Amino acid sequence: MKTIGIIGGMGPMATVDLMQKIICATEAREDQEHIHILVDNNTNVPDRTAAILGQGPSPVPELLKSAERLTSQGADFLVMACNTAHYFLPPLLPYLQIPVISMIEATAEYCKTQGYQKVGLLATTGTCRTGIYQRALEHAGIEPLLPTEAQGAAIHAMIYDGVKAGKADYDTQPVCQALHEMEAAGAEAFILGCTEIPVAVAMYHITGNFIDATQVLAEKAVRLAGATCRSQLPQPAAR
Repeated sequence: MKTIGIIGGMGPMATVDLMQKIICATEAREDQEHIHILVDNNTNVPDRTAAILGQGPSPVPELLKSAERLTSQGADFLVMACNTAHYFLPPLLPYLQIPVISMIEATAEYCKTQGYQKVGLLATTGTCRTGIYQRALEHAGIEPLLPTEAQGAAIHAMIYDGVKAGKADYDTQPVCQALHEMEAAGAEAFILGCTEIPVAVAMYHITGNFIDATQVLAEKAVRLAGATCRSQLPQPAAR
C-alpha cells in the first residue's frame, strides 16, 4: 500500500481527528493491514484565516516545509488537515514532488453523488471569504449557502474560543440557532468545512444533517492508498 503524509498542526486536534478517521475507515484485521501514515504536526504554521484577512504572515513557507519533510520520509501523497489551508494550495503545487488530495474538491464531488441542490457551509471566516468551497460546489452544480455575518461570527467563535481553546463547556446555542436559520433558508445539509467543526460536533453533541469533509478526505485517502475502505458516509441516495 501507499504511504499517506498528513500536513497537520492546523490545529492539533483536527490532525488527530483526520488520522483516526483514516484508521477507522480502513478494513483491517491486524496492525499489518493498516496504512502507513506519516504526520507532521506542524504547529508553526501561521493562522490561515489571519493571513487571508491580511492580518498575519503567509502559511506557505511552513506548509512547504511540512510537505518536504513528509516527502523525504517516504510519503506517496499528501493530505492537509485544514480546509482553509487549501486556499494556499495553488502556490504550493509547483514545489510539490508528490500528489496532494484536495479536501474541498472531494467534498464537492461527494455532495454531487448525494444529489444535493443547496448546501450550507460551516467554516471559518477565512474559508468563507476565499470562495474555495463556493467555486467547487458551483462547479458540481450545487448552490452554496453561506452564513450571514452574525451566523459566521458564531461559527468562527466556536472554532477559536471553543475547540482551539479546549473549552469543554462552550455555549453552542448561537451556533444551533444559526443552523436552524440556514435550514429555513433552504440548506438540505451542512458541510463541516473546518477540520475543527467535526471535533466540535462530537464534543458539544450538536445534531444536524452534516457532511464531514474530514471523513470524505479520510475515505478518499484510504482508497488512494490501496486499502479497502469501510465507509462511514451515507451512500448515494435516490432523490
